[in-house]
Amino acid sequence: MNRLKICLLCLLALGLQAQAQTSREELLSHMELTAGNYANYPVPTGHLTPAPEGYEPFYISHYGRHGARYMTSDKHYRRVREALDSAKTLGILTEYGKDVRKRIKVAAADAKDRAGELTELGARQHRAIARRMYDNYPTLLSQPLFVKANASNSRRVMLSMANFVLELKTLNPSLDFWMDASEHDLYYIKSNKSIVVPDNDTDDKLYSKLKKFRQKMMEWTPGMKAMFKDPELAASFIDPYTFADDMYNIAADMYCVPELGVHFDDVFGEEGMINGFRSYNAAWCLWEGLMPGAKASNIRLYPLLQNFLDEADEVIASGECGLRLRFGHDSVVLPMAFNFGFPEAVNGTDDMENLHKTFSIIRLIPMAANIQLVFFRKQGSDDILVKFLMNENETSIPLRTDCYPYYHWSDVSRYYRDIIESAHLTYQTPDEDDD
Repeated sequence: MNRLKICLLCLLALGLQAQAQTSREELLSHMELTAGNYANYPVPTGHLTPAPEGYEPFYISHYGRHGARYMTSDKHYRRVREALDSAKTLGILTEYGKDVRKRIKVAAADAKDRAGELTELGARQHRAIARRMYDNYPTLLSQPLFVKANASNSRRVMLSMANFVLELKTLNPSLDFWMDASEHDLYYIKSNKSIVVPDNDTDDKLYSKLKKFRQKMMEWTPGMKAMFKDPELAASFIDPYTFADDMYNIAADMYCVPELGVHFDDVFGEEGMINGFRSYNAAWCLWEGLMPGAKASNIRLYPLLQNFLDEADEVIASGECGLRLRFGHDSVVLPMAFNFGFPEAVNGTDDMENLHKTFSIIRLIPMAANIQLVFFRKQGSDDILVKFLMNENETSIPLRTDCYPYYHWSDVSRYYRDIIESAHLTYQTPDEDDD
Protein backbone atom coordinates (compact mmCIF):
# COMPACT_ATOMS: atom_id res chain seq x y z
CA MET A 1 0.00 0.00 0.00
CA ASN A 2 2.80 2.46 0.90
CA ARG A 3 4.58 1.69 -2.38
CA LEU A 4 1.35 2.38 -4.23
CA LYS A 5 0.99 5.75 -2.50
CA ILE A 6 4.56 6.69 -3.37
CA CYS A 7 3.98 5.74 -7.03
CA LEU A 8 0.82 7.81 -7.12
CA LEU A 9 2.66 10.78 -5.63
CA CYS A 10 5.40 10.46 -8.24
CA LEU A 11 2.86 10.34 -11.06
CA LEU A 12 1.12 13.37 -9.59
CA ALA A 13 4.37 15.31 -9.42
CA LEU A 14 5.14 14.47 -13.05
CA GLY A 15 1.68 15.62 -14.05
CA LEU A 16 2.05 18.93 -12.25
CA GLN A 17 5.48 19.44 -13.78
CA ALA A 18 3.95 18.90 -17.22
CA GLN A 19 1.38 21.59 -16.43
CA ALA A 20 4.23 24.02 -15.70
CA GLN A 21 5.63 23.63 -19.20
CA THR A 22 4.90 26.10 -21.96
CA SER A 23 5.16 24.77 -25.48
CA ARG A 24 5.61 26.76 -28.64
CA GLU A 25 2.34 25.29 -29.88
CA GLU A 26 0.48 26.62 -26.85
CA LEU A 27 1.92 30.11 -27.35
CA LEU A 28 1.01 30.07 -31.05
CA SER A 29 -2.54 29.10 -30.11
CA HIS A 30 -2.77 31.76 -27.37
CA MET A 31 -0.57 34.66 -28.39
CA GLU A 32 -1.83 36.71 -25.45
CA LEU A 33 0.31 34.47 -23.24
CA THR A 34 3.45 35.84 -24.87
CA ALA A 35 2.88 38.98 -22.77
CA GLY A 36 4.53 37.06 -19.91
CA ASN A 37 4.01 38.81 -16.58
CA TYR A 38 1.72 41.29 -18.39
CA ALA A 39 -0.55 38.42 -19.42
CA ASN A 40 -4.19 38.55 -18.38
CA TYR A 41 -5.18 36.42 -15.42
CA PRO A 42 -6.46 33.10 -16.75
CA VAL A 43 -9.81 31.81 -15.52
CA PRO A 44 -8.92 28.72 -13.46
CA THR A 45 -9.90 25.48 -15.10
CA GLY A 46 -8.75 23.01 -12.48
CA HIS A 47 -11.17 20.86 -10.51
CA LEU A 48 -11.37 21.59 -6.77
CA THR A 49 -11.22 18.31 -4.90
CA PRO A 50 -13.83 17.95 -2.14
CA ALA A 51 -12.44 17.79 1.39
CA PRO A 52 -12.34 14.46 3.21
CA GLU A 53 -15.61 13.54 4.85
CA GLY A 54 -16.51 15.73 7.80
CA TYR A 55 -13.95 18.47 7.10
CA GLU A 56 -15.16 22.03 6.58
CA PRO A 57 -13.25 25.17 5.54
CA PHE A 58 -12.63 27.63 8.37
CA TYR A 59 -9.75 29.87 7.24
CA ILE A 60 -8.26 31.16 4.00
CA SER A 61 -4.84 32.80 3.87
CA HIS A 62 -4.14 34.69 0.64
CA TYR A 63 -1.47 36.75 -1.12
CA GLY A 64 -2.30 38.39 -4.43
CA ARG A 65 -0.49 40.47 -7.01
CA HIS A 66 -2.18 43.68 -8.15
CA GLY A 67 -4.31 43.43 -11.26
CA ALA A 68 -3.57 44.58 -14.80
CA ARG A 69 -1.73 47.91 -14.85
CA TYR A 70 -0.07 50.51 -17.01
CA MET A 71 3.70 50.29 -17.34
CA THR A 72 5.46 51.60 -14.25
CA SER A 73 7.36 54.22 -16.25
CA ASP A 74 6.90 56.18 -19.49
CA LYS A 75 10.50 55.44 -20.50
CA HIS A 76 9.49 52.84 -23.10
CA TYR A 77 7.07 55.23 -24.79
CA ARG A 78 9.51 58.13 -24.56
CA ARG A 79 12.41 56.27 -26.16
CA VAL A 80 10.29 54.77 -28.94
CA ARG A 81 8.71 58.14 -29.75
CA GLU A 82 12.11 59.84 -29.83
CA ALA A 83 13.41 57.16 -32.21
CA LEU A 84 10.41 57.36 -34.53
CA ASP A 85 10.36 61.15 -34.45
CA SER A 86 14.02 61.21 -35.48
CA ALA A 87 13.31 58.75 -38.28
CA LYS A 88 10.40 60.92 -39.44
CA THR A 89 12.63 64.01 -39.47
CA LEU A 90 15.15 62.12 -41.61
CA GLY A 91 12.38 61.01 -43.92
CA ILE A 92 13.06 57.29 -43.50
CA LEU A 93 9.75 56.17 -41.98
CA THR A 94 7.78 53.88 -44.26
CA GLU A 95 3.98 54.05 -44.39
CA TYR A 96 3.98 51.14 -41.96
CA GLY A 97 6.38 53.03 -39.70
CA LYS A 98 4.09 56.04 -39.77
CA ASP A 99 1.17 53.84 -38.77
CA VAL A 100 3.14 52.38 -35.83
CA ARG A 101 4.13 55.91 -34.77
CA LYS A 102 0.48 56.95 -34.86
CA ARG A 103 -0.51 54.01 -32.66
CA ILE A 104 2.33 54.76 -30.25
CA LYS A 105 1.02 58.31 -29.84
CA VAL A 106 -2.47 56.98 -29.03
CA ALA A 107 -1.17 54.48 -26.48
CA ALA A 108 1.21 57.01 -24.89
CA ALA A 109 -1.56 59.59 -24.58
CA ASP A 110 -3.78 57.06 -22.82
CA ALA A 111 -0.94 56.16 -20.42
CA LYS A 112 0.05 59.77 -19.67
CA ASP A 113 0.25 60.40 -15.91
CA ARG A 114 -0.90 56.81 -15.25
CA ALA A 115 2.46 55.12 -14.72
CA GLY A 116 1.91 51.93 -12.75
CA GLU A 117 -1.78 52.59 -12.21
CA LEU A 118 -4.43 49.88 -12.11
CA THR A 119 -6.47 49.55 -15.30
CA GLU A 120 -10.18 48.81 -15.58
CA LEU A 121 -9.28 45.22 -16.39
CA GLY A 122 -7.16 45.01 -13.25
CA ALA A 123 -10.14 46.01 -11.11
CA ARG A 124 -12.35 43.43 -12.83
CA GLN A 125 -9.76 40.71 -12.29
CA HIS A 126 -9.77 41.14 -8.51
CA ARG A 127 -13.53 41.33 -8.31
CA ALA A 128 -13.75 38.06 -10.25
CA ILE A 129 -11.21 36.31 -8.00
CA ALA A 130 -13.09 37.48 -4.90
CA ARG A 131 -16.39 36.22 -6.32
CA ARG A 132 -14.94 32.80 -7.13
CA MET A 133 -13.46 32.58 -3.65
CA TYR A 134 -16.92 33.27 -2.23
CA ASP A 135 -18.58 30.77 -4.57
CA ASN A 136 -15.99 28.08 -3.81
CA TYR A 137 -16.31 28.40 -0.01
CA PRO A 138 -19.83 29.74 0.68
CA THR A 139 -20.20 28.06 4.08
CA LEU A 140 -17.18 30.04 5.30
CA LEU A 141 -17.58 33.36 3.53
CA SER A 142 -21.35 33.77 3.89
CA GLN A 143 -21.11 34.02 7.68
CA PRO A 144 -20.07 37.05 9.75
CA LEU A 145 -16.26 37.12 9.71
CA PHE A 146 -13.45 39.43 10.69
CA VAL A 147 -11.26 39.94 7.61
CA LYS A 148 -7.78 41.39 7.92
CA ALA A 149 -6.47 42.86 4.66
CA ASN A 150 -3.34 44.82 3.96
CA ALA A 151 -1.40 45.93 0.94
CA SER A 152 1.86 47.49 -0.10
CA ASN A 153 1.75 51.28 -0.30
CA SER A 154 1.43 51.30 -4.08
CA ARG A 155 -1.80 52.77 -5.45
CA ARG A 156 -2.38 49.91 -7.88
CA VAL A 157 -2.06 47.45 -5.02
CA MET A 158 -4.32 49.42 -2.69
CA LEU A 159 -6.96 49.70 -5.42
CA SER A 160 -6.68 45.97 -6.10
CA MET A 161 -7.35 45.34 -2.42
CA ALA A 162 -10.27 47.76 -2.48
CA ASN A 163 -11.91 46.03 -5.45
CA PHE A 164 -11.43 42.59 -3.89
CA VAL A 165 -12.89 43.74 -0.59
CA LEU A 166 -15.80 45.61 -2.20
CA GLU A 167 -16.83 42.50 -4.10
CA LEU A 168 -16.80 40.38 -0.95
CA LYS A 169 -18.69 43.07 0.96
CA THR A 170 -21.32 43.15 -1.77
CA LEU A 171 -21.72 39.40 -1.52
CA ASN A 172 -21.79 39.36 2.29
CA PRO A 173 -22.49 42.70 4.03
CA SER A 174 -21.85 41.09 7.41
CA LEU A 175 -18.10 40.78 6.75
CA ASP A 176 -16.09 43.02 9.05
CA PHE A 177 -13.00 44.36 7.25
CA TRP A 178 -9.82 45.89 8.64
CA MET A 179 -7.62 47.33 5.89
CA ASP A 180 -4.19 48.94 5.96
CA ALA A 181 -1.41 49.86 3.54
CA SER A 182 1.32 50.94 5.89
CA GLU A 183 5.07 50.88 5.56
CA HIS A 184 4.95 49.13 8.92
CA ASP A 185 4.05 45.86 7.17
CA LEU A 186 6.34 46.11 4.16
CA TYR A 187 8.94 43.89 5.83
CA TYR A 188 6.81 40.92 4.80
CA ILE A 189 4.42 42.33 2.19
CA LYS A 190 7.39 43.03 -0.09
CA SER A 191 10.85 41.53 -0.40
CA ASN A 192 12.75 42.33 2.80
CA LYS A 193 15.86 44.11 1.54
CA SER A 194 17.46 44.16 4.98
CA ILE A 195 17.99 40.39 4.85
CA VAL A 196 21.55 39.65 3.76
CA VAL A 197 21.76 37.41 0.69
CA PRO A 198 25.15 35.64 0.62
CA ASP A 199 27.33 36.19 -2.45
CA ASN A 200 28.39 33.29 -4.63
CA ASP A 201 30.76 32.63 -7.52
CA THR A 202 28.18 31.95 -10.23
CA ASP A 203 25.61 34.76 -10.05
CA ASP A 204 27.67 37.21 -12.16
CA LYS A 205 28.28 34.53 -14.78
CA LEU A 206 24.55 33.87 -15.02
CA TYR A 207 23.83 37.56 -15.52
CA SER A 208 26.40 37.70 -18.32
CA LYS A 209 24.76 34.68 -19.90
CA LEU A 210 21.34 36.26 -19.49
CA LYS A 211 22.49 39.46 -21.18
CA LYS A 212 23.68 37.54 -24.25
CA PHE A 213 20.49 35.47 -24.33
CA ARG A 214 18.23 38.51 -24.10
CA GLN A 215 20.15 40.33 -26.84
CA LYS A 216 19.67 37.28 -29.03
CA MET A 217 15.96 37.11 -28.26
CA MET A 218 15.45 40.84 -28.81
CA GLU A 219 16.84 41.11 -32.32
CA TRP A 220 15.14 43.41 -34.82
CA THR A 221 12.27 41.54 -36.41
CA PRO A 222 11.19 41.86 -40.05
CA GLY A 223 8.33 44.03 -38.77
CA MET A 224 10.71 46.44 -37.10
CA LYS A 225 12.90 46.65 -40.19
CA ALA A 226 9.78 47.30 -42.27
CA MET A 227 9.21 50.51 -40.31
CA PHE A 228 12.25 52.17 -41.89
CA LYS A 229 13.14 52.86 -45.51
CA ASP A 230 16.78 52.55 -44.52
CA PRO A 231 17.09 50.09 -41.60
CA GLU A 232 20.89 50.45 -41.50
CA LEU A 233 20.64 54.22 -41.13
CA ALA A 234 17.96 53.79 -38.46
CA ALA A 235 20.24 51.41 -36.56
CA SER A 236 22.97 54.06 -36.56
CA PHE A 237 21.00 56.21 -34.10
CA ILE A 238 18.60 53.62 -32.62
CA ASP A 239 19.98 50.91 -30.35
CA PRO A 240 18.31 47.76 -31.77
CA TYR A 241 18.14 45.91 -28.44
CA THR A 242 16.70 48.82 -26.47
CA PHE A 243 14.19 49.61 -29.21
CA ALA A 244 13.04 46.00 -29.43
CA ASP A 245 12.78 45.69 -25.65
CA ASP A 246 10.79 48.93 -25.43
CA MET A 247 8.45 47.82 -28.19
CA TYR A 248 7.91 44.43 -26.53
CA ASN A 249 6.95 46.06 -23.22
CA ILE A 250 4.51 48.34 -25.00
CA ALA A 251 3.03 45.45 -26.98
CA ALA A 252 2.69 43.34 -23.82
CA ASP A 253 1.07 46.13 -21.81
CA MET A 254 -1.64 46.59 -24.44
CA TYR A 255 -3.16 43.38 -23.07
CA CYS A 256 -3.81 45.30 -19.84
CA VAL A 257 -5.93 47.93 -21.62
CA PRO A 258 -8.07 45.93 -24.07
CA GLU A 259 -10.71 48.66 -24.30
CA LEU A 260 -8.12 50.93 -25.98
CA GLY A 261 -8.12 48.63 -29.00
CA VAL A 262 -4.45 49.26 -29.86
CA HIS A 263 -1.99 46.43 -30.58
CA PHE A 264 1.65 46.09 -31.58
CA ASP A 265 2.08 42.33 -31.94
CA ASP A 266 2.40 42.85 -35.69
CA VAL A 267 5.70 44.67 -35.14
CA PHE A 268 7.17 41.45 -33.79
CA GLY A 269 5.23 38.72 -35.50
CA GLU A 270 4.60 35.43 -33.75
CA GLU A 271 8.26 34.48 -33.37
CA GLY A 272 9.22 37.91 -32.08
CA MET A 273 6.52 37.90 -29.37
CA ILE A 274 7.49 34.37 -28.33
CA ASN A 275 11.13 35.43 -28.09
CA GLY A 276 10.14 38.44 -25.99
CA PHE A 277 8.36 36.12 -23.58
CA ARG A 278 11.39 33.80 -23.46
CA SER A 279 13.66 36.75 -22.71
CA TYR A 280 11.63 37.87 -19.72
CA ASN A 281 10.93 34.34 -18.57
CA ALA A 282 14.68 33.78 -18.16
CA ALA A 283 15.17 37.20 -16.60
CA TRP A 284 12.52 36.69 -13.92
CA CYS A 285 13.87 33.24 -13.07
CA LEU A 286 17.31 34.74 -12.42
CA TRP A 287 16.18 38.04 -10.88
CA GLU A 288 14.25 36.25 -8.14
CA GLY A 289 17.00 33.73 -7.38
CA LEU A 290 15.13 30.70 -8.74
CA MET A 291 17.78 29.65 -11.26
CA PRO A 292 20.42 27.14 -10.06
CA GLY A 293 23.58 29.09 -9.25
CA ALA A 294 21.76 32.38 -8.66
CA LYS A 295 22.01 34.28 -5.39
CA ALA A 296 19.24 33.03 -3.14
CA SER A 297 17.27 36.28 -3.03
CA ASN A 298 14.11 34.24 -2.42
CA ILE A 299 15.05 34.11 1.27
CA ARG A 300 14.02 37.74 1.51
CA LEU A 301 10.45 36.45 1.41
CA TYR A 302 10.90 34.21 4.44
CA PRO A 303 9.26 36.86 6.68
CA LEU A 304 6.10 36.45 4.57
CA LEU A 305 6.34 32.67 4.91
CA GLN A 306 6.67 33.17 8.67
CA ASN A 307 3.61 35.42 8.60
CA PHE A 308 1.56 32.73 6.82
CA LEU A 309 2.57 30.20 9.48
CA ASP A 310 2.13 32.36 12.56
CA GLU A 311 -1.23 33.85 11.60
CA ALA A 312 -2.60 30.43 10.68
CA ASP A 313 -1.57 29.07 14.06
CA GLU A 314 -3.27 32.02 15.78
CA VAL A 315 -6.57 31.32 14.03
CA ILE A 316 -6.30 27.58 14.71
CA ALA A 317 -5.62 28.20 18.41
CA SER A 318 -8.56 30.61 18.66
CA GLY A 319 -11.03 28.08 17.30
CA GLU A 320 -12.55 30.87 15.21
CA CYS A 321 -13.04 31.24 11.45
CA GLY A 322 -11.32 33.88 9.35
CA LEU A 323 -10.06 35.29 6.07
CA ARG A 324 -6.64 36.88 5.65
CA LEU A 325 -5.90 38.95 2.55
CA ARG A 326 -2.55 40.38 1.50
CA PHE A 327 -1.84 42.31 -1.70
CA GLY A 328 1.45 43.08 -3.35
CA HIS A 329 3.57 42.35 -6.39
CA ASP A 330 4.83 39.74 -8.86
CA SER A 331 8.27 40.02 -7.24
CA VAL A 332 6.66 38.46 -4.16
CA VAL A 333 4.31 35.88 -5.67
CA LEU A 334 7.07 34.31 -7.78
CA PRO A 335 9.65 33.62 -5.03
CA MET A 336 6.87 32.65 -2.61
CA ALA A 337 5.69 29.96 -5.00
CA PHE A 338 9.29 28.75 -5.01
CA ASN A 339 9.54 28.94 -1.21
CA PHE A 340 6.41 26.84 -0.88
CA GLY A 341 7.95 24.36 -3.30
CA PHE A 342 5.18 24.47 -5.89
CA PRO A 343 6.17 22.37 -8.92
CA GLU A 344 5.30 25.31 -11.20
CA ALA A 345 8.18 27.29 -9.64
CA VAL A 346 10.99 24.89 -8.78
CA ASN A 347 12.11 23.63 -12.17
CA GLY A 348 14.32 26.54 -13.14
CA THR A 349 17.46 25.79 -15.14
CA ASP A 350 20.37 27.80 -16.52
CA ASP A 351 19.58 26.32 -19.94
CA MET A 352 17.88 29.54 -20.99
CA GLU A 353 17.11 28.28 -24.48
CA ASN A 354 14.84 25.59 -23.05
CA LEU A 355 13.84 27.14 -19.73
CA HIS A 356 10.26 27.79 -20.84
CA LYS A 357 9.74 24.04 -21.15
CA THR A 358 10.04 23.57 -17.38
CA PHE A 359 9.50 27.05 -15.90
CA SER A 360 7.00 29.62 -17.11
CA ILE A 361 6.05 32.98 -15.63
CA ILE A 362 2.65 32.80 -17.31
CA ARG A 363 1.78 29.95 -14.91
CA LEU A 364 3.05 31.96 -11.97
CA ILE A 365 2.78 35.73 -12.29
CA PRO A 366 0.13 36.87 -14.75
CA MET A 367 -1.62 40.03 -13.66
CA ALA A 368 -3.58 39.40 -10.41
CA ALA A 369 -1.60 36.20 -9.70
CA ASN A 370 -2.29 34.78 -6.26
CA ILE A 371 -1.49 32.07 -3.73
CA GLN A 372 -4.19 30.73 -1.43
CA LEU A 373 -3.94 28.36 1.51
CA VAL A 374 -7.33 26.94 2.48
CA PHE A 375 -7.68 25.33 5.91
CA PHE A 376 -10.16 22.64 6.96
CA ARG A 377 -11.10 21.08 10.30
CA LYS A 378 -13.38 18.34 11.53
CA GLN A 379 -15.51 18.50 14.64
CA GLY A 380 -14.01 16.39 17.41
CA SER A 381 -10.58 16.17 15.74
CA ASP A 382 -7.38 18.15 16.26
CA ASP A 383 -6.14 17.29 12.78
CA ILE A 384 -6.10 20.41 10.59
CA LEU A 385 -5.88 19.96 6.83
CA VAL A 386 -4.67 22.54 4.33
CA LYS A 387 -4.52 22.69 0.55
CA PHE A 388 -2.51 25.02 -1.67
CA LEU A 389 -3.80 26.91 -4.68
CA MET A 390 -1.62 28.59 -7.30
CA ASN A 391 -3.79 31.01 -9.25
CA GLU A 392 -6.82 29.16 -7.86
CA ASN A 393 -5.66 25.78 -9.17
CA GLU A 394 -4.69 23.01 -6.76
CA THR A 395 -0.97 22.37 -6.55
CA SER A 396 1.46 20.32 -4.48
CA ILE A 397 4.27 20.87 -2.01
CA PRO A 398 7.32 18.64 -1.30
CA LEU A 399 5.66 16.65 1.48
CA ARG A 400 4.05 13.23 1.56
CA THR A 401 0.37 13.14 2.25
CA ASP A 402 -2.26 10.45 2.46
CA CYS A 403 -5.04 12.76 1.24
CA TYR A 404 -3.75 14.87 -1.67
CA PRO A 405 -4.37 17.70 -2.42
CA TYR A 406 -4.80 18.09 1.32
CA TYR A 407 -1.88 18.08 3.75
CA HIS A 408 -1.77 17.78 7.52
CA TRP A 409 -1.00 21.23 8.91
CA SER A 410 1.18 19.83 11.68
CA ASP A 411 3.49 18.40 9.00
CA VAL A 412 3.33 21.53 6.87
CA SER A 413 4.06 23.95 9.69
CA ARG A 414 7.00 21.91 10.94
CA TYR A 415 8.44 21.59 7.42
CA TYR A 416 8.43 25.29 6.63
CA ARG A 417 9.54 26.38 10.10
CA ASP A 418 12.55 24.08 9.76
CA ILE A 419 13.39 25.69 6.40
CA ILE A 420 13.27 29.18 7.91
CA GLU A 421 15.30 28.17 10.95
CA SER A 422 17.97 26.43 8.87
CA ALA A 423 18.44 29.56 6.73
CA HIS A 424 20.00 31.40 9.71
CA LEU A 425 18.85 34.73 8.34
CA THR A 426 21.01 37.74 9.06
CA TYR A 427 19.88 41.33 8.79
CA GLN A 428 21.75 44.50 7.91
CA THR A 429 22.06 46.74 10.93
CA PRO A 430 20.12 49.97 10.26
CA ASP A 431 21.86 53.27 10.79
CA GLU A 432 21.05 54.72 14.17
CA ASP A 433 19.02 57.93 14.08
CA ASP A 434 20.68 60.93 15.64
CA ASP A 435 18.94 62.23 18.75
